[in-house]
Amino acid sequence: MMKTTSLAGALAALLLLMLAGCSSYSIVSDYDRSMPFGTYKTYRWSEEGASGIDDDVLAKNPLIFRNVKAAVNRELRWKGFEMKDAGPVDFIVTAHAAMRDRLAVGQTSMAVSYHRGYRSWGPGYYSVWYAPYPAYTWYEEGTLMIDVIDAKSDELAWRGVVSGILRDYGSNDDMHKEIDTVVGRVLARFPPVSR
Repeated sequence: MMKTTSLAGALAALLLLMLAGCSSYSIVSDYDRSMPFGTYKTYRWSEEGASGIDDDVLAKNPLIFRNVKAAVNRELRWKGFEMKDAGPVDFIVTAHAAMRDRLAVGQTSMAVSYHRGYRSWGPGYYSVWYAPYPAYTWYEEGTLMIDVIDAKSDELAWRGVVSGILRDYGSNDDMHKEIDTVVGRVLARFPPVSR
């Protein structure tokens, strides 16, 4: 049985994919144009899972990892791919995630200062003036990376990455819906269409 403190820590880490909304995440993907994407039919998950990277958030939070895997499996099944637990496959899937603190520097047009001294309205006064002073904001950014590795060559064939500002949710259902949405948007780019 999981201790309450461990559960609290795991729940705190559920912030991983809690992105603020559809417009707040950035999705990019890239692929190796020499890979035979048109022949891909079957896949399996990497045996390493999310444990191959020491600071991977999914490795530290197996419940989130399971939710990400389930979302990836649904999307790939919907696209016609078959997951196999044993035997040869065409490609291997793995997922990794990270969180990091970011600093945003913006512009603000108002500054306020307090001046000592006596005025008719009291022992000190505030003055407001407008000038281009920088505003600093700290925020947490979450990144989810989904990799497709060609099973025959053991080379990275495709990578999809989504990043966004983390936020808190009112319920686990909302978080799971967001994971499904994020994974769906990333995998909308897989398999890639050659141009």
